Amino acid sequence: MKVFEYRVEDIQIQLKVNTDFGTVMTEKLNALGREGWELAGVNGTVFYLKREVT
Repeated sequence: MKVFEYRVEDIQIQLKVNTDFGTVMTEKLNALGREGWELAGVNGTVFYLKREVT
């Protein structure tokens, strides 16, 4: 049986002038993905992530 650990991230991004929200958010989520975190759900600015415990 797979076992998971969970993480809750309140991601609020303040953009500088001429900065694209999508690009900044993609970079943040990709960084979490490289650590093995998988997006499980979103509620506003709260992101729920999980990854398998090995």
